[in-house]
Amino acid sequence: MRFLSKLNNTKTPFWIILAFPFIAIATLLVGDPYISHILIIGGIYGFLAIGLNIITGLCGQINLGMAGFYAIGSYSSALLTTKLGLNFWFAFIIAILFAGVAGLVIGYPALKVRGGVYLVLVTTSFASIIQTILTQWVKLTNGPMGVVGIGAPSIFGIKIVSLNQWIFFVAFLLLIAMILAMRIENSRVGRSLKAVRESDTSAQSLGVNISFYKIQAFIMSAAFGGAGGSLYAHYMTTISPDIYNMNLSVLALTMIVVGGVGSIPGSVLGALIIAILPELFRFMGIWQMAVYSLLIVLFTIFLPRGLIGGGIDSFLFFKTKLLGRE
Repeated sequence: MRFLSKLNNTKTPFWIILAFPFIAIATLLVGDPYISHILIIGGIYGFLAIGLNIITGLCGQINLGMAGFYAIGSYSSALLTTKLGLNFWFAFIIAILFAGVAGLVIGYPALKVRGGVYLVLVTTSFASIIQTILTQWVKLTNGPMGVVGIGAPSIFGIKIVSLNQWIFFVAFLLLIAMILAMRIENSRVGRSLKAVRESDTSAQSLGVNISFYKIQAFIMSAAFGGAGGSLYAHYMTTISPDIYNMNLSVLALTMIVVGGVGSIPGSVLGALIIAILPELFRFMGIWQMAVYSLLIVLFTIFLPRGLIGGGIDSFLFFKTKLLGRE
């Protein structure tokens, strides 16, 4: 009962808690390995999207460096397990810490710029630097060849190797990440971040330490991205620097735009949709990416608040106009 009370205090919608096991069970009933793989990738992308929504959706800072944090999480976890033989869980935690430190490092110079396009340049440059290091530091990262033979995580001695196991494993960790992110959003920190998003000047006049909370947002954003990167490395078992390019950062931004900027559930929904959409149009061959890109454009035009915001607006419209309730 105490646990349920704590969940209630997080203001986490109960449907979110119930949704994950139902999705996982439904996937198992379908039994298609390819669908399972796409959903696992979408779930891992959810960490990336949650991290970006903290810095962009809650704090209002445009960050195109998420690929860098994702890469740090992936390589940290991969190298710690393959070269030092550490347990996955130790490597997972250390990868999150390393990514968080990187968020601190990039957060400080980000405060020195005026935001907007300047912040985009800083964060983009950071991601490019990380990818260059991964490519050129051959002795540590094996350069363009990447890291292979990354071990599977285990729980109570049971290795997570099958797709069915990975579905429940990722769903469970993603649920924890969502609850944690929503607790942050509804905490004093989250309210301060939203104040900074609306107006630096107004927030400062209310006694909000703008620099402190912006750096906090970068650290938390990076930590979630690092967690997703670690899971990706252990799921794929092989990683290389070319994965962590600018496209990944843009993809993360697309996820939160589709799901809803500032919405934690929207982050996960957007990640799943972005993982699934290209596969739905694979039969179109050379027109696949054109149709996919057109749909993203239509999302931004007709659903500027994303699917979550659009769903809420539709519900309120139905409630007020059709049922006559305020």
